[in-house]
Parts: sequence; C-alpha cells; structure tokens
Amino acid sequence: MAVPAVETVNVRDNIRAKVLVAGEGKPLVYLHGAGGLQWDGYLDRLAEHYKVYAPYHIGTGGSLGKDEIHDWWDLVLYYYELFDALGLEKVDIIGHSFGGMVAAELASTNPERVTNLVLVCATGLWLDEAPVKDVFTMLNTPDVLFQHLFADLHSPAAQAFANAAPEDEEERIDFMVAQNTAAAEAAKFMWGIPDKGLSRRIHRVKANSCIIWGAKDALVPVDYAYEYHKKLPGSQVVIMENSGHYPQAEELEAVVTATLQFLQAAHVAK
Repeated sequence: MAVPAVETVNVRDNIRAKVLVAGEGKPLVYLHGAGGLQWDGYLDRLAEHYKVYAPYHIGTGGSLGKDEIHDWWDLVLYYYELFDALGLEKVDIIGHSFGGMVAAELASTNPERVTNLVLVCATGLWLDEAPVKDVFTMLNTPDVLFQHLFADLHSPAAQAFANAAPEDEEERIDFMVAQNTAAAEAAKFMWGIPDKGLSRRIHRVKANSCIIWGAKDALVPVDYAYEYHKKLPGSQVVIMENSGHYPQAEELEAVVTATLQFLQAAHVAK
C-alpha cells in the first residue's frame, strides 16, 4: 500500500488543513465519513489512476481552525477555499457517509466546480419512513454501532475494523481519541438530523453522478440511494448486495471497478 504524503495547507488566517495526497494524474478529492480518515485499500487503488487528495475534516488529523467554522455554511465555504488553496478549480469528488453529504452540497451550491460526483452511502437527505440512525448515540455502545456498519460481522473487512486499534497502550489511546474527535466534529454538522436543506438545492447539481450503496446498510438505509437517484436525473446507481455502510471495504474490488468505470466513462464523455 502506498504511503500518502501529509500536506499542510494554509487555507486562510487561523485555518490550516491537513491533507493526505498520493498518486499522479487527474485530481480526485475524497471526503471521509464521521469515523475519521484512514488511508485504505480503496484510496490506494484510486491513487493508481488519479492524484488523490483526502483532507481531514476540520478539527481532526492535526488540522487547525475549527473554532472559525461555526455552522454548515462556514464548512461549505471552507472546502471551496481549501480547493482554491490546492489549485483545484474543477474537480471530481467522492464522498462517503458524512463526506458524501458535504460532497453533494458542494456540487449543489457551486455546480461548475464539481465535474463528477460519487456518493457512497451518503447522508444529507431525510425520509421519515426510513430514518438515518443516530450514530453519535451509538458511540456509547460500540458493539451496537459495529453491528450497524457491516453486512457480515465476521468478514475480513469487519474484523479489520474491529481490531484496528494498535496493541501499544499509548498508541491505542491516541487512536481512540482521534476516532472520538472525528465523530464529535462531524456531529456538529449532522446531529440530530443530517438534513441541512440539501433537497431544496440538489436540483442545481450539474456533475455526472454515481451513487454506490450497500444493500444491507443499517445506518443509512438503501432507500436513500434511490432518493438521491430520483433527485439527480441521469445518475447511476450501483448496489452492493453483500455490503453494509462500508461497501468500499466489504466489496473492495466491485466498488473500485464501479468507481473507475464511472469516472473513466465520464471523462471520455467530456
């Protein structure tokens, strides 16, 4: 697996971003979920074809400036300014879970900025008949949370997640603090309902869109894949039948194939 570079990016006074970067070629931004950023097999495979930028959510990964970001619109503007600082005038974006919510908002509020959009089990919409689970309450019961993340709790992906904490005690503590910090920073923008009015703006999206979902997602039900599809005319939907909330881990090869086929076909079409 490639070792990404860690870049420090001065976004504006009092705000410094931390971004993992690897690969060469066309730029591709990956926005992570509330569980925090981990350079995994999915990003590694994408970096074989693209220059992948994976920013830590503000307030995590050593980034500075969370006190400058007070609300949802501050966060949206922060990401545009980060793209400016990275020299990304137009870019493809992949967002997982909370990162998908951010990615969809960026494509809605500045349609010319996002060329191609991939949403993986994205939050951001709300259906009364299929509510998104409150992941932040589940943090108090890690076993319950774990059961909602994967389709097969005994799969290699699930077990790798369950045993991700280092054995060294100090490193384990640092790992747990980082995870809790990531969740707390995401909670500022998601809790209690991850609906910031995206459904009223999503019609503005011009990006080619691909929606990837785990059929057995117990956190953000697969109903939302079809709701996003309905609101993004012309979008593709790819359902991973044997996955939960992390299809890019449980069905890595299939998700990589779906992602690359979509992005490469979209680039040819352009």
